[in-house]
Amino acid sequence: MKNIRLNKIADMVMKGMTVADIGTDHALLAILLIENKICPKVYACDVAKGPLLAAKTNIGKAGLSELIPTVLSDGLKNVPKDANACIIAGMGYMTAVEILEASFERLSHMKQIIVEVNRDTIKMRAWISEHHFTIEDEAYIYDRNHDYIALSFSPKQHISYSKEELTIGPILIQRKDDDYRKYCKKQKEKIDAIMDQSKGNAFHLAQIKEEQSIYESYLKQ
Repeated sequence: MKNIRLNKIADMVMKGMTVADIGTDHALLAILLIENKICPKVYACDVAKGPLLAAKTNIGKAGLSELIPTVLSDGLKNVPKDANACIIAGMGYMTAVEILEASFERLSHMKQIIVEVNRDTIKMRAWISEHHFTIEDEAYIYDRNHDYIALSFSPKQHISYSKEELTIGPILIQRKDDDYRKYCKKQKEKIDAIMDQSKGNAFHLAQIKEEQSIYESYLKQ
């Protein structure tokens, strides 16, 4: 079965990049990037030996061992210096941020950083905004009954994003994609349910009320 999520992320990668695929798991994304002739080389990286061994096996079966070296690495720590792009996908927000902050100086030498976190996309955009990085591309992905949002950013300096841009996405808000609008409608309905119950502290309720208003405005456009 085609993995829509990985294919969409692969499509976001700028052609010609030498990519570090962080948390490569079975190296399916790394193999896609080489087979689709998007990248000349991909480092398949993982912090654990077990997944890395599985990755190495899959890479060997694909006949791509020379183009996809495996790297035992905690985040970007052991990634060779010629990697000029990295992908952090399929992780929680906190794990992704820990990886980025542990190798923060390295980010300034990256031409492209792609993150796809499980939930907390708004927090991920806020982290990017706080460091004045530039969101270059976004993709909403629906795959196997799950919603995903992948963000591509660069270290190029940018003014802080507005609350509306953090909530909807500075790129996605311009596209008026029907599937993404359906996703936003679902997010608004979740907030509606929380507000109806009126539980939680006042600060949290004020935050989600602001998000509720932003989704309402976007859906009226």
